[in-house]
Amino acid sequence: MISGPSHMQLIEALPEPLFIFEAHELTLTWMNPAAESWLRCSLASKLGAEITSLVNGFERLEHIARDTVENRSTTRGHDLHIHLLGADTIDASYLVFPFGDDIAVMLSAQRSSVGPATDGHKDQAVGMFGRMLAHELKNPLAGIYGAVQLLESDISDEANLEITELIKSEVKRIGRLADKMEDFGAVDVSRYENLNIHTVLRKALLLFQNADNTAIEFVENYDPSLPDVYGNADKLMQIIINFLANAIDAVKANNGKGRIEIHTVYRAGVRKQAPGGDIHTLPVEVKVIDNGIGVPPHLKERIFQPFVTGKANGHGLGLALVSKIVDEHGGIATCTTEPERTVFSILLPGSK
Repeated sequence: MISGPSHMQLIEALPEPLFIFEAHELTLTWMNPAAESWLRCSLASKLGAEITSLVNGFERLEHIARDTVENRSTTRGHDLHIHLLGADTIDASYLVFPFGDDIAVMLSAQRSSVGPATDGHKDQAVGMFGRMLAHELKNPLAGIYGAVQLLESDISDEANLEITELIKSEVKRIGRLADKMEDFGAVDVSRYENLNIHTVLRKALLLFQNADNTAIEFVENYDPSLPDVYGNADKLMQIIINFLANAIDAVKANNGKGRIEIHTVYRAGVRKQAPGGDIHTLPVEVKVIDNGIGVPPHLKERIFQPFVTGKANGHGLGLALVSKIVDEHGGIATCTTEPERTVFSILLPGSK
């Protein structure tokens, strides 16, 4: 079920129709205002309706929803033919994914009245979502920063002061990311610069070495001859934090002990064509390698898509954000996985 006022505000604001169904009976428990407008009826009039009777054309979604319940998987598809009362047939794309203990269905039109499936429309949705998330983040961040400052007044030990400085630095970094989320649809290159990727990696790793991960061996295997990369340090750090957090979860799920390696290597001859047609080289590769449980086979091909997750309490947004950041940098993100060896890799352009 949906809980929390901020959570409710976020999904109510989505311009795409969103339906929430009870997982076992597949009966409607909630829909957002966009769905009410789309169906031309209120939530109260449809509450408790079975998925197959809610809309003429939803019959196809029943087995997909049941598969989602069984496997906690996410399914994306197209060409769902929907017949609305008093309207022509609508061809919609759909996304079916776990939503807490329930199942969610989000629709977007390929053609017709749900709204044009244009990049501008999607950017509007993402931008609205980002602005609201940023607002929700900034309030607790201010409290955390103030609390750390108060703690520092009672600390004299140099090692502990180093930790509080790290916390303040991270709060500032997350604050900058929140600022970026307010305009999430745009690519801002004003803060791109030539930087040493190893500095970013060491800072990210320090966050987890100070955490409760003493049973995990962290290995740094860096190529000192790498050129600088051209990018945004905060965003690149967000990628590595995401990779490391996933690796730690995978290792802890595999008896809790294991090994995580951060490896950098020079890659000659790798090129990528930008949307404008320009071709640039990607000489810097960063890999995060773990010996955890691996990525489930049915998720491997979709791991960088939104709402795709193998975690019971995951939301499937972290790696989607990684993919977006890597695209902004003109790079390539990949994942290879097998039992006890998973490699998340990014290829990045060199300095300008």
